[in-house]
Amino acid sequence: MNELFSILTPELLAASIRIAAPIILAAMGGLLCVKAKVFNIALEGFMLIGAFFGIMAIEFSGGNVWVGLLAGAVSGVLASFIYSFCVLKLSTDHVITSIGMNLLASGLTATLLRLVFDTSGTFRPTAIARIPEIQIPFLVNVPVLGEALGHHSPIVYISFLVVILTYVLLMKTPFGLAIRSVGEHADAARTAGIHPEKVQFLAITWSGALCGLAGAYISSILVSQFIENMIQGRGFTAFIAIVFGGYKPFYGLLAALLFGFSEALGIRFELIGFGIPPSIIKTFPYLLSVIVLVVSSIIRSRNKLSTSIRS
Repeated sequence: MNELFSILTPELLAASIRIAAPIILAAMGGLLCVKAKVFNIALEGFMLIGAFFGIMAIEFSGGNVWVGLLAGAVSGVLASFIYSFCVLKLSTDHVITSIGMNLLASGLTATLLRLVFDTSGTFRPTAIARIPEIQIPFLVNVPVLGEALGHHSPIVYISFLVVILTYVLLMKTPFGLAIRSVGEHADAARTAGIHPEKVQFLAITWSGALCGLAGAYISSILVSQFIENMIQGRGFTAFIAIVFGGYKPFYGLLAALLFGFSEALGIRFELIGFGIPPSIIKTFPYLLSVIVLVVSSIIRSRNKLSTSIRS
């Protein structure tokens, strides 16, 4: 028991936040899609494409990580255009299109890895300049909280700002009202002068940008290399965070942090040799995802039952 409590340190909390950052970004992008009635589970594919093109841009720019992050976001947007064309113009099924997009991203990045860099599996840039961490003066010297939140990559703090921006956008702006109107009743929104396809296109594009940035953050800052299929379900985890968060930005943030903590805890167990097989440790985030889905489904069913009884 003492060993378990010794693991729960501020460093573990800081690692949880770093790991959760890309999930937060992807979840906020996916949330806009859900609100606009687009069942977008292609977040995984957008992130993988962002991860590859981010590393490629870093290699060709001589190690500039900011260029890599920008390239990741732009490549995510371009990938979202393909998804939008299929879903909005060709009226394809959202789920099937998402699966196709994820498969395309996996095959495309693996193929380009061989064509561009003449390698397979893994590619590490020749040079990569680290982005200095930002230190928050009023937090750095605070016990525990300062170590956990006081110094991180700028992208971590950007992910928190994106949560606030998403809330303001959805709840306080005309565009947010248009998104919610399209999600609730597209035909009624159309009669009010709103173009559902345009609103959905913008939501998908925004999700592509955030997912591309998230993927580039993973490859360029977290691991400093590209590995085939390196996203490893984080896009799906982001979507689960949306559902578990009740389709609300701040609750989605908390869910993403919970998943980040689960993964960080699994890594810490593996590093210190806690006596748990590595194969079981690596399933921690996925087991948590299943538990979260079951719990959220039970809560939702009970809420519906209580509502029907009252009525």
